[in-house]
Amino acid sequence: MQKIIIQVFLASFIYLANTPVFGVVHSQDNKSALVDKLNLIFSKQKANQPGVSVLVKKNNKIIYQLNKGLANKDRNYPISSHTGFRIGSISKPFTALAIIKLVEQKKLSLDDFVTKYILELPSAWKDIKIKHLLSHRVYISDDFFSVSNLDSANLSTNQDVINFISSNKITVEPLAFDKAIYCNSCYVLLAEVIAKVSEVSFSEYLTENIFVPANMKSSYIAEKGVPLKPADALNYANTESFFGINQYTTGAMAQVSSIEDLNNFIVALKEGRVITKKSLILMTKVHSDAGDDGTFGLGWVIGWGDEPFYSHGRSQDGYQAELFFHPKHDLEVVILTNGGDETYELQSKMMRTIITHYN
Repeated sequence: MQKIIIQVFLASFIYLANTPVFGVVHSQDNKSALVDKLNLIFSKQKANQPGVSVLVKKNNKIIYQLNKGLANKDRNYPISSHTGFRIGSISKPFTALAIIKLVEQKKLSLDDFVTKYILELPSAWKDIKIKHLLSHRVYISDDFFSVSNLDSANLSTNQDVINFISSNKITVEPLAFDKAIYCNSCYVLLAEVIAKVSEVSFSEYLTENIFVPANMKSSYIAEKGVPLKPADALNYANTESFFGINQYTTGAMAQVSSIEDLNNFIVALKEGRVITKKSLILMTKVHSDAGDDGTFGLGWVIGWGDEPFYSHGRSQDGYQAELFFHPKHDLEVVILTNGGDETYELQSKMMRTIITHYN
Protein backbone atom coordinates (compact mmCIF):
# COMPACT_ATOMS: atom_id res chain seq x y z
CA MET A 1 0.00 0.00 0.00
CA GLN A 2 2.87 2.38 0.78
CA LYS A 3 4.09 2.33 -2.82
CA ILE A 4 0.56 2.88 -4.14
CA ILE A 5 -0.04 5.82 -1.82
CA ILE A 6 3.17 7.69 -2.59
CA GLN A 7 3.78 6.77 -6.23
CA VAL A 8 1.98 9.72 -7.81
CA PHE A 9 3.17 12.19 -5.19
CA LEU A 10 6.80 11.20 -5.77
CA ALA A 11 6.45 11.51 -9.53
CA SER A 12 5.06 15.01 -9.11
CA PHE A 13 7.72 16.28 -6.74
CA ILE A 14 10.63 14.55 -8.45
CA TYR A 15 9.54 16.57 -11.48
CA LEU A 16 9.71 19.72 -9.38
CA ALA A 17 13.04 18.73 -7.85
CA ASN A 18 14.54 18.34 -11.31
CA THR A 19 13.12 21.63 -12.55
CA PRO A 20 15.71 24.44 -12.45
CA VAL A 21 15.26 26.87 -9.55
CA PHE A 22 12.76 29.55 -10.44
CA GLY A 23 14.18 32.51 -12.32
CA VAL A 24 13.49 36.13 -11.47
CA VAL A 25 9.82 37.03 -11.86
CA HIS A 26 9.74 40.30 -13.75
CA SER A 27 7.69 43.21 -12.48
CA GLN A 28 5.51 42.87 -15.58
CA ASP A 29 4.46 39.40 -14.42
CA ASN A 30 1.55 38.51 -16.68
CA LYS A 31 -0.97 37.22 -14.16
CA SER A 32 -3.78 37.17 -16.72
CA ALA A 33 -1.77 34.85 -18.97
CA LEU A 34 -1.46 32.32 -16.13
CA VAL A 35 -5.16 32.62 -15.31
CA ASP A 36 -6.05 32.01 -18.96
CA LYS A 37 -3.84 28.92 -19.09
CA LEU A 38 -5.31 27.50 -15.90
CA ASN A 39 -8.86 28.23 -17.05
CA LEU A 40 -8.14 26.34 -20.27
CA ILE A 41 -6.93 23.32 -18.30
CA PHE A 42 -9.91 23.58 -15.94
CA SER A 43 -12.32 23.66 -18.89
CA LYS A 44 -11.58 19.94 -19.35
CA GLN A 45 -13.16 19.22 -15.95
CA LYS A 46 -16.80 18.15 -16.21
CA ALA A 47 -19.25 19.67 -13.74
CA ASN A 48 -21.10 16.35 -13.25
CA GLN A 49 -18.00 14.27 -12.44
CA PRO A 50 -15.59 14.05 -9.45
CA GLY A 51 -13.58 17.21 -9.49
CA VAL A 52 -10.90 19.64 -8.42
CA SER A 53 -10.38 22.49 -5.97
CA VAL A 54 -7.36 24.72 -6.62
CA LEU A 55 -5.73 27.76 -5.01
CA VAL A 56 -2.69 29.75 -6.18
CA LYS A 57 -1.22 32.57 -4.07
CA LYS A 58 1.54 35.00 -4.97
CA ASN A 59 2.87 37.70 -2.65
CA ASN A 60 0.17 36.77 -0.09
CA LYS A 61 -2.64 37.41 -2.56
CA ILE A 62 -4.92 34.87 -4.20
CA ILE A 63 -4.29 35.06 -7.93
CA TYR A 64 -6.33 31.99 -8.86
CA GLN A 65 -9.02 29.98 -7.09
CA LEU A 66 -11.57 27.70 -8.67
CA ASN A 67 -13.71 24.69 -7.75
CA LYS A 68 -15.41 22.42 -10.25
CA GLY A 69 -16.99 18.98 -10.20
CA LEU A 70 -18.90 16.92 -7.66
CA ALA A 71 -18.08 16.06 -4.08
CA ASN A 72 -20.97 13.57 -3.93
CA LYS A 73 -22.66 12.10 -7.01
CA ASP A 74 -25.68 10.61 -5.23
CA ARG A 75 -26.59 13.92 -3.60
CA ASN A 76 -25.33 16.04 -6.49
CA TYR A 77 -23.20 18.14 -4.11
CA PRO A 78 -20.82 20.44 -6.00
CA ILE A 79 -17.28 21.08 -4.80
CA SER A 80 -16.81 24.47 -3.13
CA SER A 81 -14.03 26.22 -1.22
CA HIS A 82 -15.57 24.75 1.97
CA THR A 83 -15.58 21.14 0.71
CA GLY A 84 -13.39 18.88 2.83
CA PHE A 85 -11.12 16.41 1.06
CA ARG A 86 -9.05 13.58 2.46
CA ILE A 87 -5.56 14.98 2.07
CA GLY A 88 -3.71 11.70 2.60
CA SER A 89 0.01 12.15 3.20
CA ILE A 90 -0.31 15.92 3.42
CA SER A 91 -1.39 14.89 6.93
CA LYS A 92 2.31 14.23 7.65
CA PRO A 93 3.40 17.90 7.82
CA PHE A 94 0.56 18.52 10.28
CA THR A 95 1.68 15.59 12.44
CA ALA A 96 5.23 16.94 12.29
CA LEU A 97 4.00 20.42 13.25
CA ALA A 98 2.27 18.93 16.29
CA ILE A 99 5.54 17.26 17.34
CA ILE A 100 7.44 20.53 16.92
CA LYS A 101 4.75 22.31 18.92
CA LEU A 102 5.36 19.85 21.78
CA VAL A 103 9.08 20.57 21.47
CA GLU A 104 8.35 24.29 21.76
CA GLN A 105 6.22 23.53 24.82
CA LYS A 106 9.26 21.65 26.24
CA LYS A 107 7.25 18.44 26.56
CA LEU A 108 9.58 16.32 24.46
CA SER A 109 12.87 16.41 22.53
CA LEU A 110 13.64 15.32 18.98
CA ASP A 111 16.43 13.21 20.50
CA ASP A 112 14.00 11.26 22.69
CA PHE A 113 13.72 7.57 21.90
CA VAL A 114 10.28 6.47 20.71
CA THR A 115 10.28 3.62 23.26
CA LYS A 116 10.14 6.25 26.00
CA TYR A 117 6.54 6.95 24.96
CA ILE A 118 5.33 3.76 23.26
CA LEU A 119 6.21 1.17 25.86
CA GLU A 120 4.89 -1.85 23.98
CA LEU A 121 7.49 -1.49 21.21
CA PRO A 122 10.10 -4.27 21.52
CA SER A 123 13.84 -3.81 22.04
CA ALA A 124 14.38 -3.73 18.26
CA TRP A 125 13.10 -0.14 18.42
CA LYS A 126 15.43 0.98 21.22
CA ASP A 127 17.70 3.07 18.94
CA ILE A 128 14.93 4.89 17.06
CA LYS A 129 14.55 8.57 17.99
CA ILE A 130 11.72 11.00 17.28
CA LYS A 131 13.91 12.75 14.70
CA HIS A 132 14.40 9.44 12.86
CA LEU A 133 10.63 9.01 12.56
CA LEU A 134 10.11 12.57 11.34
CA SER A 135 12.77 12.35 8.62
CA HIS A 136 11.95 8.82 7.34
CA ARG A 137 15.25 7.47 8.65
CA VAL A 138 13.90 4.12 9.85
CA TYR A 139 14.27 0.73 8.19
CA ILE A 140 11.38 -1.69 8.87
CA SER A 141 11.82 -5.08 7.23
CA ASP A 142 8.07 -5.60 6.78
CA ASP A 143 6.02 -2.41 6.79
CA PHE A 144 2.33 -2.56 7.69
CA PHE A 145 1.51 -0.31 4.70
CA SER A 146 3.11 -2.49 2.02
CA VAL A 147 0.95 -3.85 -0.82
CA SER A 148 1.27 -7.39 0.54
CA ASN A 149 -0.47 -6.34 3.76
CA LEU A 150 -3.41 -4.57 2.12
CA ASP A 151 -6.01 -7.06 3.37
CA SER A 152 -4.93 -6.69 6.99
CA ALA A 153 -5.26 -2.91 6.73
CA ASN A 154 -9.07 -3.06 6.47
CA LEU A 155 -10.64 -1.47 9.58
CA SER A 156 -7.15 -1.05 11.04
CA THR A 157 -6.25 1.49 13.74
CA ASN A 158 -2.94 2.78 15.08
CA GLN A 159 -2.86 -0.03 17.62
CA ASP A 160 -3.03 -2.58 14.81
CA VAL A 161 0.03 -0.94 13.24
CA ILE A 162 1.91 -1.03 16.55
CA ASN A 163 1.00 -4.69 17.07
CA PHE A 164 2.19 -5.54 13.56
CA ILE A 165 5.56 -3.75 13.71
CA SER A 166 6.21 -5.13 17.21
CA SER A 167 6.61 -8.64 15.84
CA ASN A 168 9.90 -10.35 16.72
CA LYS A 169 10.16 -11.34 13.05
CA ILE A 170 10.56 -7.69 11.98
CA THR A 171 13.98 -6.05 11.83
CA VAL A 172 14.18 -2.34 12.69
CA GLU A 173 17.14 0.01 12.56
CA PRO A 174 17.91 3.73 12.26
CA LEU A 175 19.19 4.86 8.88
CA ALA A 176 21.98 7.18 7.83
CA PHE A 177 21.18 10.59 6.32
CA ASP A 178 21.43 9.31 2.74
CA LYS A 179 19.56 6.02 3.28
CA ALA A 180 16.05 7.31 4.10
CA ILE A 181 12.98 5.23 3.16
CA TYR A 182 9.53 6.81 2.99
CA CYS A 183 7.73 5.53 6.11
CA ASN A 184 4.00 5.67 6.85
CA SER A 185 4.34 3.59 10.02
CA CYS A 186 6.76 6.19 11.40
CA TYR A 187 4.01 8.82 11.33
CA VAL A 188 1.49 6.50 12.96
CA LEU A 189 3.97 6.18 15.82
CA LEU A 190 4.35 9.97 15.95
CA ALA A 191 0.56 10.35 16.32
CA GLU A 192 0.70 7.99 19.29
CA VAL A 193 3.63 9.92 20.80
CA ILE A 194 1.59 13.14 20.49
CA ALA A 195 -1.35 11.55 22.32
CA LYS A 196 0.88 10.12 25.04
CA VAL A 197 2.81 13.33 25.72
CA SER A 198 -0.14 15.72 25.46
CA GLU A 199 -2.51 13.46 27.44
CA VAL A 200 -5.30 14.15 24.95
CA SER A 201 -6.14 12.33 21.74
CA PHE A 202 -4.14 13.04 18.58
CA SER A 203 -7.17 14.66 16.95
CA GLU A 204 -7.83 16.84 20.00
CA TYR A 205 -4.24 18.04 20.08
CA LEU A 206 -4.27 18.98 16.40
CA THR A 207 -7.60 20.75 16.77
CA GLU A 208 -6.49 22.81 19.77
CA ASN A 209 -2.95 23.60 18.63
CA ILE A 210 -3.16 23.79 14.84
CA PHE A 211 -6.70 23.85 13.44
CA VAL A 212 -8.10 26.48 15.83
CA PRO A 213 -5.09 28.86 15.75
CA ALA A 214 -5.03 28.59 11.95
CA ASN A 215 -8.81 29.10 11.62
CA MET A 216 -9.23 25.71 9.91
CA LYS A 217 -12.92 25.32 10.71
CA SER A 218 -13.63 22.44 8.32
CA SER A 219 -10.59 20.31 9.26
CA TYR A 220 -10.72 17.14 11.35
CA ILE A 221 -9.25 13.66 11.61
CA ALA A 222 -11.35 10.90 10.03
CA GLU A 223 -10.48 8.31 12.67
CA LYS A 224 -12.55 5.32 13.79
CA GLY A 225 -16.06 6.47 14.68
CA VAL A 226 -15.70 9.74 12.73
CA PRO A 227 -17.27 9.44 9.26
CA LEU A 228 -16.83 12.04 6.56
CA LYS A 229 -19.18 14.99 6.91
CA PRO A 230 -22.18 14.91 4.54
CA ALA A 231 -20.90 17.65 2.22
CA ASP A 232 -17.27 16.44 2.08
CA ALA A 233 -15.76 14.99 -1.08
CA LEU A 234 -16.22 11.26 -1.49
CA ASN A 235 -13.64 9.12 -3.27
CA TYR A 236 -14.55 9.32 -6.97
CA ALA A 237 -17.60 11.16 -5.54
CA ASN A 238 -19.31 7.91 -4.54
CA THR A 239 -17.56 6.12 -1.65
CA GLU A 240 -15.85 6.74 1.70
CA SER A 241 -13.48 3.79 1.20
CA PHE A 242 -10.19 3.72 -0.70
CA PHE A 243 -8.57 0.69 -2.30
CA GLY A 244 -11.86 -1.00 -1.36
CA ILE A 245 -11.16 -0.82 2.38
CA ASN A 246 -11.89 1.41 5.34
CA GLN A 247 -8.81 2.39 7.29
CA TYR A 248 -8.63 4.40 10.51
CA THR A 249 -4.90 4.86 11.07
CA THR A 250 -3.90 8.44 11.85
CA GLY A 251 -0.73 10.51 11.69
CA ALA A 252 0.39 9.38 8.22
CA MET A 253 -3.01 10.16 6.67
CA ALA A 254 -6.69 10.60 7.71
CA GLN A 255 -6.84 14.42 7.85
CA VAL A 256 -9.72 16.14 6.07
CA SER A 257 -9.33 19.80 5.02
CA SER A 258 -10.81 22.26 2.52
CA ILE A 259 -9.13 24.74 0.20
CA GLU A 260 -10.33 27.57 2.45
CA ASP A 261 -8.79 25.86 5.48
CA LEU A 262 -5.48 25.32 3.73
CA ASN A 263 -5.44 28.95 2.62
CA ASN A 264 -5.94 29.97 6.25
CA PHE A 265 -3.20 27.50 7.23
CA ILE A 266 -0.75 29.09 4.78
CA VAL A 267 -1.38 32.50 6.32
CA ALA A 268 -1.07 31.23 9.90
CA LEU A 269 2.11 29.26 9.18
CA LYS A 270 3.81 32.24 7.53
CA GLU A 271 2.74 34.55 10.36
CA GLY A 272 4.13 32.23 13.04
CA ARG A 273 0.74 31.43 14.59
CA VAL A 274 1.20 27.64 14.42
CA ILE A 275 4.87 27.32 15.35
CA THR A 276 7.64 29.92 15.54
CA LYS A 277 9.42 30.96 12.37
CA LYS A 278 12.63 29.55 13.87
CA SER A 279 10.97 26.15 14.24
CA LEU A 280 9.66 26.32 10.66
CA ILE A 281 13.19 26.94 9.41
CA LEU A 282 14.31 23.83 11.29
CA MET A 283 11.49 21.75 9.76
CA THR A 284 12.22 22.89 6.21
CA LYS A 285 15.94 22.13 6.23
CA VAL A 286 17.12 18.90 4.60
CA HIS A 287 17.27 16.16 7.26
CA SER A 288 17.51 13.10 5.00
CA ASP A 289 17.95 12.00 1.41
CA ALA A 290 16.05 9.06 -0.09
CA GLY A 291 17.68 9.37 -3.51
CA ASP A 292 15.12 9.05 -6.29
CA ASP A 293 12.33 9.03 -3.69
CA GLY A 294 13.00 12.60 -2.52
CA THR A 295 14.78 14.80 -0.02
CA PHE A 296 13.03 15.24 3.33
CA GLY A 297 12.84 17.78 6.12
CA LEU A 298 10.75 17.15 9.21
CA GLY A 299 7.39 16.28 7.66
CA TRP A 300 8.11 18.05 4.37
CA VAL A 301 9.61 17.23 0.98
CA ILE A 302 12.43 19.73 0.42
CA GLY A 303 13.92 21.25 -2.74
CA TRP A 304 17.35 22.85 -2.82
CA GLY A 305 19.01 26.23 -3.20
CA ASP A 306 19.50 29.12 -0.79
CA GLU A 307 15.76 29.17 -0.03
CA PRO A 308 14.23 25.95 -1.43
CA PHE A 309 10.61 25.02 -1.84
CA TYR A 310 8.98 22.79 0.75
CA SER A 311 5.95 20.76 -0.04
CA HIS A 312 4.02 17.53 0.27
CA GLY A 313 1.69 15.60 -1.97
CA ARG A 314 -0.03 12.28 -2.04
CA SER A 315 -2.11 9.83 -4.00
CA GLN A 316 -4.61 7.71 -2.15
CA ASP A 317 -6.77 5.80 -4.60
CA GLY A 318 -9.10 8.42 -6.15
CA TYR A 319 -7.88 11.27 -3.94
CA GLN A 320 -4.82 13.30 -4.90
CA ALA A 321 -3.56 16.52 -3.36
CA GLU A 322 -0.60 18.87 -3.34
CA LEU A 323 0.53 21.58 -0.91
CA PHE A 324 3.48 23.61 -2.19
CA PHE A 325 5.43 26.54 -0.73
CA HIS A 326 8.24 28.44 -2.46
CA PRO A 327 9.31 31.14 0.03
CA LYS A 328 11.93 32.69 -2.25
CA HIS A 329 9.23 33.64 -4.71
CA ASP A 330 6.39 33.99 -2.20
CA LEU A 331 4.34 31.39 -4.06
CA GLU A 332 1.92 28.81 -2.64
CA VAL A 333 -0.21 26.25 -4.43
CA VAL A 334 -2.92 23.91 -3.12
CA ILE A 335 -4.73 21.37 -5.29
CA LEU A 336 -7.30 18.88 -3.98
CA THR A 337 -9.01 16.26 -6.16
CA ASN A 338 -11.27 13.22 -5.84
CA GLY A 339 -11.46 11.86 -9.40
CA GLY A 340 -8.55 9.46 -9.76
CA ASP A 341 -6.39 9.51 -12.88
CA GLU A 342 -8.52 12.04 -14.74
CA THR A 343 -8.34 14.75 -12.10
CA TYR A 344 -4.71 13.90 -11.34
CA GLU A 345 -3.91 14.62 -14.99
CA LEU A 346 -5.52 18.06 -14.61
CA GLN A 347 -3.65 18.56 -11.35
CA SER A 348 -0.31 17.71 -12.97
CA LYS A 349 -0.95 20.04 -15.91
CA MET A 350 -1.87 22.88 -13.56
CA MET A 351 1.23 22.36 -11.44
CA ARG A 352 3.52 22.26 -14.47
CA THR A 353 1.86 25.36 -15.90
CA ILE A 354 2.34 27.31 -12.66
CA ILE A 355 5.98 26.20 -12.34
CA THR A 356 6.72 27.06 -15.96
CA HIS A 357 5.04 30.46 -15.64
CA TYR A 358 7.32 31.52 -12.78
CA ASN A 359 10.47 29.84 -14.10
